[in-house]
Amino acid sequence: MRATVDPMTPARRDERRPSPFSRPLRVRTWLVLLVMAVALPLVLFSAILLVRNVSAQAEETERQVLGRARLLAEDVDREVARLIAAAEILATSDSLASGDLEAFHRRAIHLRDRLGTNVVLRDLANQQLVNTRVPWGTPLPVNSGFEADRRAIETRSTQVSGIIIGGLTRVPLLIVVAPVIGDGEVRYLLSLTIALERLQAIVSPERLPPGWRAGVIDRDGIVIARSHQADQFVGKPLPDALWAGMREAPDGIHRAINLESVAAFQAYSRARTSGWVVATSVPQTLLAEPARRILLLFAGGGVALLLVGIGVAMAVGRRLTRPVAQLALAAEALGAGRLPAAEGGGVVEIDAVGRAIQDAASLIRTREAALADSEARYRAIVQTAVDAVVVIDEAGSIHAFNPAAEQIFGYAADEVVGRDVTLLLPDASRAVQDARLADHDRAGGSRILGTNGELVARHKDGTVFPIELSVAGWTSAGRRYVTETIRNISKRKQAEDALRASKAEADRANIAKSKFLAAASHDLRQPIQAMMLFQAALVERLGDHPASSLLKSMGEAMGGLRMLLDSLLDVSKLDAGLIVPQPVDMAVGPLLERLGAEYHPRALARGLRLRIVACAATIRSDPALLERILRNLVENALRYTESGGVLIGCRRRGDRLLIGVVDSGIGIDPDRQEEIFEEFVQLGNPERDRNKGLGLGLAVVRRLARLLGHAVEVRSAPGRGSTFRVAVPLAVRKPVGAGPREGQPAPGPWRGLILVIDDEPLVRMGLQAMLEGWGYQVLTAGSIEDAVRHVESGTWPGAILADYRLRGGETGLDAIRAVYERLDTPVPATVITGDTAPERLVEVRAGGHGLLHKPIAAHELRNAVLEMLPSAE
Repeated sequence: MRATVDPMTPARRDERRPSPFSRPLRVRTWLVLLVMAVALPLVLFSAILLVRNVSAQAEETERQVLGRARLLAEDVDREVARLIAAAEILATSDSLASGDLEAFHRRAIHLRDRLGTNVVLRDLANQQLVNTRVPWGTPLPVNSGFEADRRAIETRSTQVSGIIIGGLTRVPLLIVVAPVIGDGEVRYLLSLTIALERLQAIVSPERLPPGWRAGVIDRDGIVIARSHQADQFVGKPLPDALWAGMREAPDGIHRAINLESVAAFQAYSRARTSGWVVATSVPQTLLAEPARRILLLFAGGGVALLLVGIGVAMAVGRRLTRPVAQLALAAEALGAGRLPAAEGGGVVEIDAVGRAIQDAASLIRTREAALADSEARYRAIVQTAVDAVVVIDEAGSIHAFNPAAEQIFGYAADEVVGRDVTLLLPDASRAVQDARLADHDRAGGSRILGTNGELVARHKDGTVFPIELSVAGWTSAGRRYVTETIRNISKRKQAEDALRASKAEADRANIAKSKFLAAASHDLRQPIQAMMLFQAALVERLGDHPASSLLKSMGEAMGGLRMLLDSLLDVSKLDAGLIVPQPVDMAVGPLLERLGAEYHPRALARGLRLRIVACAATIRSDPALLERILRNLVENALRYTESGGVLIGCRRRGDRLLIGVVDSGIGIDPDRQEEIFEEFVQLGNPERDRNKGLGLGLAVVRRLARLLGHAVEVRSAPGRGSTFRVAVPLAVRKPVGAGPREGQPAPGPWRGLILVIDDEPLVRMGLQAMLEGWGYQVLTAGSIEDAVRHVESGTWPGAILADYRLRGGETGLDAIRAVYERLDTPVPATVITGDTAPERLVEVRAGGHGLLHKPIAAHELRNAVLEMLPSAE
């Protein structure tokens, strides 16, 4: 019999072996583990904090020790500096300079009484001449020389000594030695005694915390003052181990054995004036003992608390065992369909769970009844729904088909249930359905997957029709389902198509109308231009003729016709999309100044004030179109302002410049501020007075602003005036403006001669009549050849007026260039055109010429001629 080999290797058996924590444990065991899991990290964390706190306290004590040494060094500096200053002042006294030592003795006595120091004056042989310890005239001894004497003579500056033995008292002293200089030589040495008692007072124990020590050491390492056991250490040198660490450095701190043979933190700081070292020390036991006591207390307390916690956990575990067992019995009864017994376990939460289990059986029965009722309501809703409701599974099989679906698709429910949904949806719509199921898979549960518009479904008879499909995914018993709500939108689609067709037809008609009016601009303006020129010429020639009033009325009628034509053609060109903006960087200041100069006379004639606020900003816009916007706003403000005035100015707002036109006119109601931008709307002109315009100015403003991408704002109140603002982008960089046109001809014999070039005979005759009526000589030409022929005959015109559009595809710019070539120099020229396209403006101004738009009023033509020939009259 062969042994059977276990396919599970030892390594695999080890992998499946449960860990100790996966086995069931008693409640009290878990509570003990919980206490340990909570207590041990707290104890460890607290220990770390305690160690860091002890370390921080040690660092803080070191800083305090060093800080105290520095403060004591400053006190020693002040004491020595006081005596140095007194010695230097006394060394310059008049009595020493004159050799009156008795007077000097009296002054030294006064200093001794005030500062509590002894004053000694010696000559360079160390013979005492004055000593304030004895009366004047008492014989004085000869001192031995000091190291401080030598330094004072060599450096000729005040020096501080170490400990020396006094010549009279024979006790240890510290002195300040100052040289007395006369005639450029050191004549005497002046000594002031530094009392050791004052140094002892600086480092006295009362000025130190308990257990601290402090001392003062001179330049040679000799102790000259100490807070404790001064009689034992003063006058004695420091051990080399201590002095070596503080001989050179200005200050510092280290651990060392102090003079009392105790391990301590030793801090020192050097006094700047005397060069002495002030040292402080703190025994290390003062720092270690508190930390040791805290550690012992913490360790003992932590262990005690851990033991108490474990004991409490075991007691609580025994208390919880019985109610948990009762809870298990109650769960078994619920599983068997019985009501569990109601027994109190003594634990509120466990008792609550027990009561919940008791209520579970009756709750389950109630929920079953509610579920049955809900299912009945759901079926009623689905069966009576107006829209088709179709339920499919993840494989695409149909599970439910309501009566509305039967009506829409023409199938009975039993004909489609169990069949694939592609029976109802063509292939294109099926692809959308598959994407919806994939979205449901990614969502991982029930959710509304959205609405698909404009899908196509298939009727039983094979015809297709448009539908609107809403999809919701859900899961039941581990299987995925999708509920589709389907609405037949055939009638709605037919209505939309009809509306779309009618709208497209209306748009085509509107665009055709606009293009026709825009294309007719030149031909309509030509005869009106000729009529206006002839009317102006007749007015000047007839003078006071009885028909003058008729001519004046005729001129007003033609002016109104011109205004209407300009506005209608501008609106039509904008609607037809024939105006293309040409934005450039431009300075706004000259534009505002030009508008102010042009409209100022009209404002004065109406008794109004017109004020222009200077502006130095550079903007990005189309110069001609922006100027047209501002002109319309200014003209509108002047028409509807009876008193007060009009203000034109600018203000920055971020990266935009707000160009505003403010008036004190009649104002606009808030609910009609949008209406004023429509065609032929005039709120304050019910009688349709043509002096107040045609109601097209603001319509043109809005169209031009939209074309340029500039926002137009209006703020107004009835009776308080209005503010119109145009938001124009600021230029990124300062534009470089075109310089003035060079090569202007000097005045000559033909300065008053004007060459008129136009292919329309009536317009040529009208211009000739008007110009000759003003006293100018006029040559006319119908083509470039005629114009060149005049020049080649020797005639030199002072200015040129040329129509832009000539016959044969030629332009007035071509004619001007041909005349310039024959003259070999440019003369002032102005182009007249009925074409208002922006590219015309750019093209004409690029040549440095003036520009006038047909039909031209007489005053506009006269101003243009005067600008070209200012001295011809």
